[in-house]
Amino acid sequence: MEFKGVKIGELLKHSLSAGNVFLGDFKGISHKKFFIIVGLSFEKIYFCSVYINSNIPKYMYSNEILLNLQVNIKGSKYDFLKHDSFVSCNNPLKYNVNDLVAWINEGSCKYVGDIDREDLENITTTTINSGVLTQKDINVLFNKNKSP
Repeated sequence: MEFKGVKIGELLKHSLSAGNVFLGDFKGISHKKFFIIVGLSFEKIYFCSVYINSNIPKYMYSNEILLNLQVNIKGSKYDFLKHDSFVSCNNPLKYNVNDLVAWINEGSCKYVGDIDREDLENITTTTINSGVLTQKDINVLFNKNKSP
C-alpha cells in the first residue's frame, strides 16, 4: 500500500519510537498481549519490546531476580489499560520492524498508545540492566545519539 508515492511500511518504520504500545497476537499465548517498544534501531530495522501483564506470574514470587524485573504501571495513566499492570522486563522480545509492519497489515496487531516518559525510562533502565540482552544488543537498540 502506498500514500503519495511512499510505501506505508516505510512510513511506519520511520514513525515508530520507544514507548509505542501495541496490542497483538503471539504464538503460544491464548489472548492478545500489550507490548511496548523499548529499544529501536533503524540501521538493522530491529526493535526490542516487552509484554504488559495484568498480574505477576506466581512462579516469579519465589525468584527475587525475576520479581525485580517486573515494572508496575498505573492503569489510570493509560486509556488502553483497565487496571494497574506489570511490564515484564525479564524476557525482552527482539523482532524485525518488518514483522511489526506485516502484523499490522494482516490485522493481528494494532497501535494503542504510548507509555509516558517516566515509565518508559524505568522500563528501559530495567530492561538494559536485566542481564538478558547482550552488550551488542544494548548498543544497537539504546544508542540515544543516532537518528532513524
